[in-house]
Amino acid sequence: MGRNVVIGLIVLLGLGALIYWAARPKEEELSVTPTPSVEQTLEENFKYQIPEGFEKAELNDVSGGTGSAIASRKYESGSFNHAVLADLPDPESGSFYEGWLVRGKEGDENFAYISTGIMSMAKGGYMLEFESSVDYSDYTGVVVSLEKANDKNPEKHVLEGSF
Repeated sequence: MGRNVVIGLIVLLGLGALIYWAARPKEEELSVTPTPSVEQTLEENFKYQIPEGFEKAELNDVSGGTGSAIASRKYESGSFNHAVLADLPDPESGSFYEGWLVRGKEGDENFAYISTGIMSMAKGGYMLEFESSVDYSDYTGVVVSLEKANDKNPEKHVLEGSF
């Protein structure tokens, strides 16, 4: 009979262990999906890959919105190439986005800016491509502004960044 008691206790302990193991909270496996960078997101939206060797700058929304952009540039063999890929909402009728390169800070002796053109709507957002034989590598600031046609008031900065 003592042997039956021992076997009964082992069976009860085994059942208790199984019940405990089955009832314990399961640890969930956390899978972390990396958040794509602004560059990766925009390149995917535009189906456009920024070529190797280009300097890149992320542009952040300074207007209180959610816009974002990536700018690139390269001067090589007498040719300056600059592009902007931007995720921006459509502007209201009669308005458009314009790109700018900026040198220095406003009020500085060497402060200057040039328009790189009006951004065109493209699949995934807005795009701008600018080419020149002038080397604008010392223009390290990039601005995207919202302009109104036939409006003499200063532009409204939407995105800003620098190389």
